[in-house]
Amino acid sequence: MSVPRWILGIHTTTPVLGLALLPLEEKLGESRSRSWWLDREMAAQLHPCLREFLASQDWSQMAGIAVALGPGSFTGSRLGVSVARLLGQQLRIPVFGYSTLAVLARQAWQEQGSPPQPLTVAVHMDAKRGEQYGGVYRVGPQHWVAEVADQLWEEAAWQTVLRQWPQALVVDAADWVDPAPVLALAELARADFQAGLRPPWQTVLPLYGRQPPVDLRGLNRSAP
Repeated sequence: MSVPRWILGIHTTTPVLGLALLPLEEKLGESRSRSWWLDREMAAQLHPCLREFLASQDWSQMAGIAVALGPGSFTGSRLGVSVARLLGQQLRIPVFGYSTLAVLARQAWQEQGSPPQPLTVAVHMDAKRGEQYGGVYRVGPQHWVAEVADQLWEEAAWQTVLRQWPQALVVDAADWVDPAPVLALAELARADFQAGLRPPWQTVLPLYGRQPPVDLRGLNRSAP
C-alpha cells in the first residue's frame, strides 16, 4: 500500500493564521485546513496552533512546506517564513514560497469554479499612505504567471494598471481574510512539486512590499 505524503501550508501574513495539509496524491488522503483569528497574538500562538494541528501527523510523510511570503503583516510574514525554513531544514524537504497576492489569485480562480481556461486576476492590498500592493496574474489548472509583477503602486498608477487589463477579475485582499486561503497556497506548492521543482529552504525570504522597521537581512544566512 502506498504511504501518503503531504504538503503543509502555513499562511501568516494577515491577522488570520491558516494551516493546511494537502496530499500529494488526492486518492491517498483528504486535505484539511483550519484558521485562527490571532491578530497581535500571532507570535505567541503560532507554535501552539501548529502543534495542535499536527498532533497526529507522521512527520516522515511530509513532502514539502508551502508558505505565504507577504506582502502583509511584517511580523506575520517573518514568522511564517521562519517556521517554514526551520521545518524545511530539519526535515530536509523543499520549501515553496508564494506571494500573498499570488495565493489570492489562485483562490479567486477556484472560487470561479476552477475553469480549464486560464483566468486573469488583478489582486490588490491596501498598503496605507494612499498606496496599493498589486499584481496581475494569469491562473490555470496547473500553473500561474505574473503578467504584472507584485509591487507597491500609488493609487492612481494602480488604477491605470486595471484599465490596461479590463477583462481581469479584480480581487481586494481585504475581502479574503477569513478563512485564510491556505489550501490554495498548498495547491500551488503541490503543482510545483509535481512539476519537479524542489526549492531549498535557504532561498525563501519574506516579501514585505516596503522596507520593514528592522533589518532582517541576516535571515538568509541561517535557519531562524
